[in-house]
Amino acid sequence: MKSTYFDFTVKDLDEAKTFFERVFDWRFEKYPMPYDYYRVLAGSEDEPGIDGGIGAIADTPTAKGKPLAQVTIPVPNVDDYISRIENAGGRVIEPKMPIPGIGWFAACAEPGGLCFGIIEVDSEAK
Repeated sequence: MKSTYFDFTVKDLDEAKTFFERVFDWRFEKYPMPYDYYRVLAGSEDEPGIDGGIGAIADTPTAKGKPLAQVTIPVPNVDDYISRIENAGGRVIEPKMPIPGIGWFAACAEPGGLCFGIIEVDSEAK
C-alpha cells in the first residue's frame, strides 16, 4: 500500500505556512477540525506526488512537544489494521477517530517508535 498523505506538525503554524508557501508555492485551506488545521495543496492535480496537512504541536499528542513529519497509509479497515499493527509489535499512539467527510484515522508506531498514520475512507465518518 502506498502512502497517500503527509502531515507536518510544527511549532509556529503561521510561520511554517508562510515558509512553505514562499518556498514551494503551496496553498492552504482551513479544514473543519476542532483545532487549527490546514490542508496542504502541494501542487496541481496533474502533478505527481501527494497533498497533506499542517497543524500545531500543541494539538498533536503524537508529536510529544517536537516537530513531526508523518505519512498516512490507506487501509480497507482501520480496526483490522490496528490489530495487525499490535500483533506485529507496533502500537497505537492516537486511537481511531473520525475525520469528518474523509474517514477513520489512527496514528500508530512501528516497534522502534517511527510514527505513521492509517486511514479508512468513509465519507460518512463523523
